[in-house]
Amino acid sequence: MKPRLLTLVLVAPLIFLFLACEQLSEQVNKLTATKIKDILDHPRDYENKEVTIYGTVTNAASLLVFKYFEIEDETGKIKVMTERMLPQKGERLQIKGALVSVEVGPERWLVLREKAGVAQKEKSNTSER
Repeated sequence: MKPRLLTLVLVAPLIFLFLACEQLSEQVNKLTATKIKDILDHPRDYENKEVTIYGTVTNAASLLVFKYFEIEDETGKIKVMTERMLPQKGERLQIKGALVSVEVGPERWLVLREKAGVAQKEKSNTSER
């Protein structure tokens, strides 16, 4: 076999395997995460309990004393309070944290308070900057 053909025969399956593993990882994250709609529909079931969500960052902001971002899955959207650097819009993240109620003026938000140092970033093809 010629060296180029041999290289192609060896490298092509590795590239395919790498791409398949990325897709599998995303599917596992989706399957093991709690659906945001379940949290929003039954907040008392999740209050002050550790929960894992997986989705896409849709917004991020810093309000005087705390930083938060919104994450959305196929069922809904929720705010996540963090002490870490804010993620970029379009990033896909797996977040672990505890559900808390935060009052901002007359509004009450259900917020996931991120557990320090546990967010897992996924590569995203839909990154917006």
